Amino acid sequence: MYRSRRGRGSYRNNNSRGKLRRMYGLLECSECDKEWESSHVYCKPGTYEAAYGQECKDCRIMCMPYRLENIKCSQCGQTDCECERRHVDPNKNHRSDLCGKCKAGLKCGFRRN
Repeated sequence: MYRSRRGRGSYRNNNSRGKLRRMYGLLECSECDKEWESSHVYCKPGTYEAAYGQECKDCRIMCMPYRLENIKCSQCGQTDCECERRHVDPNKNHRSDLCGKCKAGLKCGFRRN
Protein backbone atom coordinates (compact mmCIF):
# COMPACT_ATOMS: atom_id res chain seq x y z
CA MET A 1 0.00 0.00 0.00
CA TYR A 2 1.30 3.45 -0.89
CA ARG A 3 1.00 5.96 1.93
CA SER A 4 2.04 9.58 2.22
CA ARG A 5 1.03 12.01 4.94
CA ARG A 6 1.53 15.04 2.75
CA GLY A 7 -0.61 13.71 -0.06
CA ARG A 8 0.14 13.84 -3.74
CA GLY A 9 -1.51 15.30 -6.77
CA SER A 10 -1.63 14.43 -10.40
CA TYR A 11 -0.67 17.24 -12.73
CA ARG A 12 -0.63 17.10 -16.53
CA ASN A 13 2.34 18.34 -18.49
CA ASN A 14 3.20 18.60 -22.17
CA ASN A 15 5.38 15.46 -22.15
CA SER A 16 2.69 12.94 -23.09
CA ARG A 17 5.04 10.39 -24.69
CA GLY A 18 4.75 6.82 -23.45
CA LYS A 19 8.09 6.99 -21.63
CA LEU A 20 8.49 7.40 -17.85
CA ARG A 21 10.17 10.68 -16.91
CA ARG A 22 12.91 10.63 -14.29
CA MET A 23 12.51 13.27 -11.60
CA TYR A 24 14.00 14.30 -8.26
CA GLY A 25 11.65 13.49 -5.39
CA LEU A 26 11.24 14.19 -1.69
CA LEU A 27 9.74 11.36 0.32
CA GLU A 28 8.53 10.86 3.88
CA CYS A 29 7.57 7.69 5.72
CA SER A 30 4.10 7.87 7.23
CA GLU A 31 5.13 5.38 9.94
CA CYS A 32 8.39 6.79 11.35
CA ASP A 33 8.46 10.33 9.79
CA LYS A 34 11.87 9.67 8.19
CA GLU A 35 12.50 11.96 5.21
CA TRP A 36 14.80 11.38 2.25
CA GLU A 37 15.48 12.56 -1.27
CA SER A 38 15.94 10.50 -4.40
CA SER A 39 16.96 11.13 -7.98
CA HIS A 40 15.25 7.86 -8.92
CA VAL A 41 11.59 8.88 -9.05
CA TYR A 42 9.78 8.11 -12.29
CA CYS A 43 6.58 9.88 -13.37
CA LYS A 44 3.79 8.47 -15.48
CA PRO A 45 3.79 9.74 -19.07
CA GLY A 46 2.24 13.20 -19.40
CA THR A 47 1.90 13.74 -15.63
CA TYR A 48 3.78 14.77 -12.52
CA GLU A 49 2.48 11.69 -10.69
CA ALA A 50 5.01 9.13 -9.50
CA ALA A 51 4.62 5.73 -11.11
CA TYR A 52 6.58 3.90 -8.37
CA GLY A 53 7.33 4.46 -4.72
CA GLN A 54 10.29 3.64 -2.51
CA GLU A 55 10.41 1.68 0.72
CA CYS A 56 11.52 3.34 3.93
CA LYS A 57 14.76 1.59 4.87
CA ASP A 58 13.72 1.49 8.54
CA CYS A 59 10.01 0.52 8.35
CA ARG A 60 9.95 -1.15 4.91
CA ILE A 61 6.70 0.70 4.11
CA MET A 62 6.26 1.77 0.49
CA CYS A 63 6.11 5.58 0.28
CA MET A 64 5.29 7.93 -2.57
CA PRO A 65 7.04 11.28 -3.06
CA TYR A 66 5.20 14.33 -1.77
CA ARG A 67 7.21 16.73 -3.94
CA LEU A 68 8.78 16.36 -7.39
CA GLU A 69 11.39 18.53 -9.10
CA ASN A 70 13.19 18.39 -12.42
CA ILE A 71 16.66 16.90 -12.16
CA LYS A 72 19.23 19.67 -12.56
CA CYS A 73 22.71 19.29 -13.96
CA SER A 74 25.36 19.69 -11.26
CA GLN A 75 27.69 21.44 -13.75
CA CYS A 76 25.50 23.97 -15.56
CA GLY A 77 22.33 24.08 -13.43
CA GLN A 78 20.01 23.43 -16.39
CA THR A 79 17.30 20.76 -16.45
CA ASP A 80 17.96 19.72 -20.05
CA CYS A 81 21.63 19.85 -20.94
CA GLU A 82 24.38 18.00 -22.75
CA CYS A 83 26.85 17.81 -19.85
CA GLU A 84 28.18 14.37 -18.97
CA ARG A 85 27.35 14.42 -15.25
CA ARG A 86 23.86 15.13 -13.95
CA HIS A 87 22.38 15.87 -10.49
CA VAL A 88 23.40 12.37 -9.41
CA ASP A 89 26.20 11.46 -7.05
CA PRO A 90 28.09 8.72 -8.92
CA ASN A 91 29.53 7.44 -5.62
CA LYS A 92 26.13 6.92 -4.00
CA ASN A 93 24.69 3.43 -4.34
CA HIS A 94 21.21 2.92 -5.74
CA ARG A 95 19.19 0.84 -3.26
CA SER A 96 17.36 -1.44 -5.69
CA ASP A 97 16.06 -3.44 -2.69
CA LEU A 98 14.01 -0.36 -1.70
CA CYS A 99 13.10 0.86 -5.20
CA GLY A 100 9.56 0.17 -6.43
CA LYS A 101 10.63 0.32 -10.08
CA CYS A 102 13.47 -2.17 -9.59
CA LYS A 103 11.16 -4.46 -7.60
CA ALA A 104 8.75 -4.38 -10.55
CA GLY A 105 11.58 -5.78 -12.70
CA LEU A 106 12.31 -2.55 -14.62
CA LYS A 107 15.75 -0.96 -14.91
CA CYS A 108 16.58 2.36 -13.27
CA GLY A 109 19.30 4.74 -14.50
CA PHE A 110 22.02 2.67 -12.88
CA ARG A 111 21.78 -0.42 -10.70
CA ARG A 112 24.40 -0.65 -8.01
CA ASN A 113 23.58 -2.03 -4.58
